[in-house]
Amino acid sequence: MASEPIVSAVYEFPRPIWVSQDLQGQRFDTRIGPIVATIVMPTAVPPTGYAMWGPPELVGVPESALAPVPGEPSLRLDAYPDGAAVVNPVWDTPFAAEVQGGGPATALRAVGLELSEDPAALTHNDTRSAIGDAERSFRLSVQGTPEARIADLAGRNMEKWFTRVAEWVSVLTQQDLDHRHQIYDASLLGPGFRHWDGAWRVTSATYNIPSVTAIGAEAFGTVLCHVGDRKRPALEWQLLLQAAHSINRGFFRRAVLDCATAAETCVTRLVDNSSSAAGKPGPGAGLRNLSEWLTAHEKQSYHEDSQFIEMTKLRNTAIHNGIEPTSEQTLAAASCAYRIVEAHGHPQTHAV
Repeated sequence: MASEPIVSAVYEFPRPIWVSQDLQGQRFDTRIGPIVATIVMPTAVPPTGYAMWGPPELVGVPESALAPVPGEPSLRLDAYPDGAAVVNPVWDTPFAAEVQGGGPATALRAVGLELSEDPAALTHNDTRSAIGDAERSFRLSVQGTPEARIADLAGRNMEKWFTRVAEWVSVLTQQDLDHRHQIYDASLLGPGFRHWDGAWRVTSATYNIPSVTAIGAEAFGTVLCHVGDRKRPALEWQLLLQAAHSINRGFFRRAVLDCATAAETCVTRLVDNSSSAAGKPGPGAGLRNLSEWLTAHEKQSYHEDSQFIEMTKLRNTAIHNGIEPTSEQTLAAASCAYRIVEAHGHPQTHAV
């Protein structure tokens, strides 16, 4: 039986992920849409001052195809023309940061991939069948050869794959990996504004040294398995992540709504799972009613947070009056929601 074709590729993340050095040279299995993928980590090279990792070893790719070009800097992959014989992306950058947890870490910017079809995928020709992840690529792409179809489908699904990886890594490490609305550690105040002082001058700039927690090899491998299996973090952690992104970008009303909904998700689950049936609130019960019922009937396992009422009032004001909370109010609501989720929600590692 002929072996499945393998397409080797390189992918540059839309936003770097802080990882520990123990990922160096490792291989991790996942799925990118309907395509089976092995993520091949860059290998160790002598530090150059801006990178510590070098090209990975990929099936069918000669060493010269990923070799630095003498006298030319590394470029973003999109800067290379179609049909380029050599690409030389920046695989990692050890940006200035306070890395939590001890061991050496770096910001991973690009990885290698080895892509193939699932050998166990369905091959029938029933046109009435729903097309799912298990279908052969010829059911999903009009490209003429298996290699072209694999590349086509991987490309179509790559951003969604990264979004799910970023979601998991963010939940586990609190890294802000929202690539659609990025926040930069160095930025101009008043971008697009210049004033005259004998020459055109920019305004002041802001600089931030971030505090980051890098993800290790074992956790990263688990993340890639979850993403390949289409599993996501528990809903309450998804909501807290979105709230954190909103706080970082100044969207305080949206953050309060997500925080309160995360808390409500946990409180509702506690009510639904309670063995007590006395006057149990039905569907549509308010957050305050749910908490009051738990306080009366689940005294051993539930204690209302000291900021719970304030968070609920703030959520109602944001919903019904459209009032933007202050940053202080929002941070207090977020702290309350985190305490509730940590006490009564699923673990951060729980996959659904």
